[in-house]
Amino acid sequence: MEDIAIKHSLDDNKFLAMDGDIEAGYLGYNLKDKTIYILTIYVDPKYRNRFLGKKLLDQCVDYARKEQFKILPICSYAAKVFEKTDKYDDLKII
Repeated sequence: MEDIAIKHSLDDNKFLAMDGDIEAGYLGYNLKDKTIYILTIYVDPKYRNRFLGKKLLDQCVDYARKEQFKILPICSYAAKVFEKTDKYDDLKII
């Protein structure tokens, strides 16, 4: 497996999965009132089945914890991941 780097683009409100100069996937979000709204997670079909969506989500979660933000997953994939475990409970909006 190639070495995929996850980068945070604050200007674009995205976490990018980069294979060199190629964008393999991204997580797009909006930030408002200390809440990250995860809008979409997309992985290029050539890069699927490598857990890139989960890696992008994990980077977003790490960022939210560091900045003491909450997360509201709008994206269906992120919402399913949040529902399956309690490890994100500290970030959920009640």
